Amino acid sequence: MKQSEKESEIKARSKLPSGRHGLPRDVVVRSQRERMVEAMIRVVAEQGFAETTVADIISTAGVSRATFYEQFADKEDCFVAAYATVMDRMLAFVAEGFASDNSGDWIERLRSGIRSLLRYLAQNPVAVRVGIVEGFGAGARARDRYQQAVSAFFPFLDAGRELIDNPERVPGESSRVIVGGISALIFNEASAGNAKLLPELLPEMIYLAVVPYMGHQTALEAMMATGVSE
Repeated sequence: MKQSEKESEIKARSKLPSGRHGLPRDVVVRSQRERMVEAMIRVVAEQGFAETTVADIISTAGVSRATFYEQFADKEDCFVAAYATVMDRMLAFVAEGFASDNSGDWIERLRSGIRSLLRYLAQNPVAVRVGIVEGFGAGARARDRYQQAVSAFFPFLDAGRELIDNPERVPGESSRVIVGGISALIFNEASAGNAKLLPELLPEMIYLAVVPYMGHQTALEAMMATGVSE
């Protein structure tokens, strides 16, 4: 099943049946929260975080202002929940990419995981706008949530340390630097409206990910062996 189809299913399950449904209070509250989160994602994707208002969110979600403030302190609070939802979907998809390569080769798994991320973003403009472009400028809480999400991949990157004879030569913060560099490349392209071109950055990103662990020559070979349309 494609990622867009999975997200459609999630949205469909959050809708309550019309009329008097007699559902438990906790089910109603959860459904309302999911609708508001999805509304925030949709509105921010269309007009940006700065221009989004609480009125936009409740109108799109079909809930009252009182219902909104029962669950969220303010617009930023709702955005953090929406941002977490987008990031969780994105990273779950990327994790599948890392796991899909059974070769046992660290570079091949890196290539598979990063390729999955770039393809996902190229095909999901909402994720790009909310998770990449708007997320970086929506405040410290959203940035903290991003750091928490991507830190899950630090151990996988640092697995490259185990493949070299002198692992102590690799700085401890290498994985964080790699993620920061890849994120910057993605942000620059996405901000310029070039999200569809992101898969073309795969060779460069492979170089960035491999070079701290394996050195220039191996990283260069890995980059040269990476096709953007695989």
